[in-house]
Amino acid sequence: MKISRTKLIAYCGMIALLASMIVGLLGFSNTTKDINNIKDQLLKKHVENNINLTMKYINNSYGTLTQGDGTLLDSDGNSIKGRFGVVDTVLEDLGDKSTIFVKVNDDFQRISTNIMSDENERAIGTFLGPDHNAYNTVINGHLYIGEAEILGDNYYTAYQPIKDQNSNVIGLLFVGMPMETLDNITKVHDVKMSKINILIIVLRAISLGSLIALVGASLVGTKMSDTGTK
Repeated sequence: MKISRTKLIAYCGMIALLASMIVGLLGFSNTTKDINNIKDQLLKKHVENNINLTMKYINNSYGTLTQGDGTLLDSDGNSIKGRFGVVDTVLEDLGDKSTIFVKVNDDFQRISTNIMSDENERAIGTFLGPDHNAYNTVINGHLYIGEAEILGDNYYTAYQPIKDQNSNVIGLLFVGMPMETLDNITKVHDVKMSKINILIIVLRAISLGSLIALVGASLVGTKMSDTGTK
């Protein structure tokens, strides 16, 4: 049985539209993955830059830090415990949460922070804890970047060990952004992208349905024409 040129074009059109819909669905999935990858890269770059800037703020304000009795000392030998100038400047200039820890035995204690507790007080005196995501990395003197829980809230964080002149870890610097804020920004973008992709898929489906109806009508017309000629 011969297939007319019109039918062949119509069948090819249906196949092309079906393929287009499948590619659109796959593309939506890949777009979501790409957005998440880009988000992770931007977050990492953000906290890397801000931890370096915060360390410069510390150096400019306090000079070289040394370890005191349960605290860190500035270049004049004064304790920085309870001094909030640097961490408050970080919040004002960079929009990040920030904390300075002192190493106490095998843990790290907060001595300056702009993180507030549920009672609206600064979380001074609390410890990082050995079960913290960053602990194993920073206790060995390395920078940690990633998600972490702080006083019950999830943050994207950077933790930079503070070292003395002999490269011994004497403290810890933290900067971070609440994941809730980041998730809200991402959700707004995802909703917009979802609406656009759904609209494209719907339009393709309508086009495919119209083409199928056209082919069906063409086939019915051809059969009626063949019947009439017999």
